[in-house]
Amino acid sequence: MENNKVKVRIYGQEYTIAGDRDEETIKKIAGHVNEKMRELGRGFSSNGQGALAVLTAVNIADEYYEALEETERLRETKNQLEKDVQHYIRLWEEAKKSFLQYKESAAKAAEEKEQSEEKYKDLEAKCSEFENMFFDLQMENLQLKNELEKYKRANEI
Repeated sequence: MENNKVKVRIYGQEYTIAGDRDEETIKKIAGHVNEKMRELGRGFSSNGQGALAVLTAVNIADEYYEALEETERLRETKNQLEKDVQHYIRLWEEAKKSFLQYKESAAKAAEEKEQSEEKYKDLEAKCSEFENMFFDLQMENLQLKNELEKYKRANEI
């Protein structure tokens, strides 16, 4: 990247700053330093610009380290969230697997139920048939008993 040279004004003095950043970014950084120096200069009793510059540098360094700490905290949060996402993805996959197993079991149970219902209908039909046959046999038995009674009476005479 090319080395950009940008003229900026910080705390009333003009400086030429050279850097790899684009002109807008360099001006933005210089503006931040200027703003911090003016902010600290309002409450600064000494006329020494060197001390003010050092104090400004210390304050900006403090902001920098706070930003680093925040970045690290966010990185840790991101890592934890990624672990949580993986955990929930595993749970989701297990739930899908369980659902598919349940679905297969339910389909198998439905098929078995249908087969059982068919067997029940067949058995019910056979029972009905046996009941009819039993009734027919009872009727035949009564007829035979009646005939036997008739023969007995006829032989008694």
